[in-house]
Amino acid sequence: MTIQEASVKWGVGTRIITVYCATGRLEGAVKRGNLWLIPETAEKPFDRRKKATQEKSTQNNRSMQNPLETAYMFQSLYEYKELFTTLFKHFPYPMHICAPDGTMLLANEAFLRFARIKNPEKLYKKHNILINPNLKRWGIQEFTERAFRGEVIHERDIKVPYTEIVERLGDDKASFTGALYQDITAFPIRDSGGKPLYIVFIFITSREYQGKEEIIRGKEYIDTHWREAFDMDKLAEAVYISKYRYARLFKQHTGMTPYTYYQEVKVKKIKEKLCDGNLTVAQAFALCGVDYNGSFSKVFKRKTGMTPSEYRARMTENGQ
Repeated sequence: MTIQEASVKWGVGTRIITVYCATGRLEGAVKRGNLWLIPETAEKPFDRRKKATQEKSTQNNRSMQNPLETAYMFQSLYEYKELFTTLFKHFPYPMHICAPDGTMLLANEAFLRFARIKNPEKLYKKHNILINPNLKRWGIQEFTERAFRGEVIHERDIKVPYTEIVERLGDDKASFTGALYQDITAFPIRDSGGKPLYIVFIFITSREYQGKEEIIRGKEYIDTHWREAFDMDKLAEAVYISKYRYARLFKQHTGMTPYTYYQEVKVKKIKEKLCDGNLTVAQAFALCGVDYNGSFSKVFKRKTGMTPSEYRARMTENGQ
């Protein structure tokens, strides 16, 4: 019988059965081209993942598959080059691949949309990232150089010169008024000898602002200094407007005061920390620059409708 027939018979996914075949756990299974053939008398193997899940759940950690089985899964997936092409093409975040010398070789659809590129052929093998004269001014020269040295590197919340990128690479020169920040990850793809063949870059937007310039600057300042105690004087200095006038302006354009926006950001960060089971509630608050026994616990409850402990319990129940 085929993998699809065994899937129906045993009530498990075809991918798992492929792993069983590739790892020799199905006696008598043979491969003919890209097709696995399984004896009708074969018995469904015991699912080791269930046992692993049960054992590791007591350690508040999810199980991982046997490394050998995982390797076979990727080896099996690699056989389907069309699938790899589709995954890269439709990957939801902007992504591009470069040669070790810095030349761009390929970009996915999300990157082309991001940079407003209609004709990517003018980019491939012609645009070299390493010789971009703006890297230092943009603050990413060290990051880029380390990436092309073969390091796996991740930088959070980098301010992206979006307008300049579009002007340099794009075909649609529509203006962008605002500010964009991204988390950028770079990693090498190596050959069997460890030599980098390609350098992959992935871009995920962490925050974006559009609208009146003064409001954008204020939000950027609060989002950057959210761990600190709120200081309206420092905020006013950052936007070059008196604090009384800016408070009115901010509320007029956002519907909330600067301090309320600060509270929203703070609560969001605390919620993220509370989802980390390795931290106590007090530690989660401390990492966000506030005392769990202070007034911000009341702010948290007012904003979420739950105490911090109740919120953590709810997230644990939902598996988040």
